[in-house]
This record gives sequence, C-alpha cells and structure tokens, in this order.
Amino acid sequence: MSTHPTSTDPKPAWREKDPSAVPAPIQHALREALHLENVPLSHYDDLLWIIAQESSGRVGVCSTCSTARGLFQLLRANYGLNPNGERSFGNAVEECRGGIRYVMRRYKSAAAAKAFWREHRWY
Repeated sequence: MSTHPTSTDPKPAWREKDPSAVPAPIQHALREALHLENVPLSHYDDLLWIIAQESSGRVGVCSTCSTARGLFQLLRANYGLNPNGERSFGNAVEECRGGIRYVMRRYKSAAAAKAFWREHRWY
C-alpha cells in the first residue's frame, strides 16, 4: 500500500497556531493600534489569535495564492483600510490598524471574527 499522497487525499488537518508565538514587537504594535483606533483592549486576545493564524506575526507577508498581505492578510479590496493604503504594509502598527478596522466593520467584534475564522478557516 502506498503512503504517498494522491490528488484525492484530503488537505492536511489544520493546526491552531499559538498566539504567544507572535513576536513581542507585533504584540506591542497591536496594543498601540487598539489605542489609536479607540478599540477596547478586551479585543486584544482574539485579534492576536487571528494574527497568529493568518501571518504568524510576520509584517508585510504576502500570500502566494491571492492578493492577501500583512499581519491580518487583507485582500487588495481592503488595503484602503490601512491608514496609508498599500504603503502601510511593512509598518506593524498600520497593518494592525487596517486589520482592526476590517474586523470591527465586518464582524463588530474580534470574538465574532475569531468564531467565524474557526468555523471556516478564513474570515
């Protein structure tokens, strides 16, 4: 019996990434962005969880299969949520601000965005 994957094999099971593995400077940037966006710190843990799943806390990271970029993996249609649009990529605080704006506008809370993400593996 072959142990090599075939095209009919299901995708590997998703494994949750530990938010504590997000680098400390990114965690600090998220706290600063919450303050700048006047969003309560109570959203911090869920937003950090989303960052961990989406980018592992890598600033400016680009998806290999879509237009998704940054800590929150915003799609091109949402780049304008960043304070300086596309120019914000590479700046952790600005990427966090764009991600917070996306989450709060679409889901009204980070907890709701996290719940959606867990169910669908995207948000």
